Amino acid sequence: MQDSSINLILLWSSSFELTVGEITRYRIQFDSTKLPSNTAWPPSNLIVKITNETSILFRGAVLSGPYNISASCVETEHANKLNLLSDHFFTPNLKPSIKCGEVWEFELKIPSNGFGDWTIDIICEILFSQNKMKYNISLFACVPEEATVDDELQIFDGEPIISQDRTTTIYSPSINYEFLKPHDIFKLPDLTTFSTRDIHLVVLTHGIHGSMLDELYLKEAIEKKCIDQKTDRVVFFMSDVNHSYTEDGIEICGKRLAKELLKYIKWPWGRKNNCQDNFNNESNSSDKPLVSKISLIGHSLGGLINVFLAGYLYSVTNGAFFNYVQPIHFITIATPWLGSTDLSWYIQIGLKFGVVGQTGKDLALIDRSKEEQEKASGAVEEETYEEEPLLLALAQPTSPSHIAISKFHNRTLYANVANDLVVSFRTSSLYFHDYADQSPFQCTINDHLKHIFTSLSPLDITKDYLSRSISGSSPILYDKVIKPEDIPPPDEGMDITIEEQVAREWHKDMSWRKVFVRLEGEAHTHVVVRRKWLNAAGWQVIEHLINEHDF
Repeated sequence: MQDSSINLILLWSSSFELTVGEITRYRIQFDSTKLPSNTAWPPSNLIVKITNETSILFRGAVLSGPYNISASCVETEHANKLNLLSDHFFTPNLKPSIKCGEVWEFELKIPSNGFGDWTIDIICEILFSQNKMKYNISLFACVPEEATVDDELQIFDGEPIISQDRTTTIYSPSINYEFLKPHDIFKLPDLTTFSTRDIHLVVLTHGIHGSMLDELYLKEAIEKKCIDQKTDRVVFFMSDVNHSYTEDGIEICGKRLAKELLKYIKWPWGRKNNCQDNFNNESNSSDKPLVSKISLIGHSLGGLINVFLAGYLYSVTNGAFFNYVQPIHFITIATPWLGSTDLSWYIQIGLKFGVVGQTGKDLALIDRSKEEQEKASGAVEEETYEEEPLLLALAQPTSPSHIAISKFHNRTLYANVANDLVVSFRTSSLYFHDYADQSPFQCTINDHLKHIFTSLSPLDITKDYLSRSISGSSPILYDKVIKPEDIPPPDEGMDITIEEQVAREWHKDMSWRKVFVRLEGEAHTHVVVRRKWLNAAGWQVIEHLINEHDF
């Protein structure tokens, strides 16, 4: 990368451990005026090296990993520009996959004024376990070979400064930095410290084998909108309770998330027969909710987890939760509302036989046995479902989930019309619509294999790809509210499939705003912008979501 006549002088270094769903963010500032000019200073440019310190022997350990990290670096002035149509187009330094033992090296050009300011994100790409992996990031100055030793030594003006947690070391006064750890990025604020109780809680829920990282771009996009509107009343609830546990089934994941949410908002939940009395005791201020509004946004399986979550909040509080907390938006993004029975036969067989645990069986629309119901009997207390598929049970008008979701002011679903190898258009669109797709999307075994390999080892992005993502035509093909009266009656003399039955139940007494999008490439991850740069094709979808929904 650099000329052989250039020496590298270490200016700054940091090491840290990450696990599933974690990210670290560095803001590094370089000021060449902090040191006097000589033969070694100022440097011609800077070099960054990011090393995945996991042993190379773990490269094949996919099922306990994969032990890869991804990293990106942009000038800080661009890091927070989530609004896409920018006058100044730029390409970030990006490495979608740094494998075990691999070093990614790239150059930073020093601006003409001698001051540089960059933001670097390092992301753990572990999916299937909560194992840890270690990385190192180091910043070097490129010093000409003819520089004298005495001048080089002046770069280290004094003793190295080691951070209190001993993760980071500054070797030169030319460097200043800010280090945000996973806890800093995802920390939930203490609701009791807010001066107002008029808080809008936005719950962001990831899908199968996902993590909080999958909704980070969406979170930061909504945050930017709130900052622009000068409101600080939106709080995001993103939880790691289902990290690497999404195969446990929709009920278990939904209950796990709901209990965490109720604990966070300090809701006085407990036995139903005592619950309502607690809420009606106005003299006890601790029983008053700390939030006034709630919105649920879920990607893929996360949408179904939110369906169960809403029902649990309604059931366990005997309906009181939504009397005190106003339900605003219920949004799903590429969610398999009708299960996954229209995927390829080889995927359906795998789901039925539990390849992805109870979740796969839920998506395969398998009737739940009494034993399976008893296993999850705590999911909705004192509520019994008949032996029918879970997704059908949740859709029934008398179910807590159906009742709860009908209370939301807005119900919006985003569906990929093509290129989604995980969730089909029919199931994510909730079956009924009047959109005429003239080119139905079909996929083969080779398409699925390509999707798997691309997920584990993403391709590098290009400037052309980012340019098309920003300035290309809108991917929104269809945006319409479907009302109960728009649903046609069933065909006479024809048996109704379970999928159609589920869809009809959801459309019986509530309207749905349906937004259909067409994205090229990996549409299932693009549509939620799972990774800011890698999934840039979905930027305009997220822009549509935040512009069309008030937070």
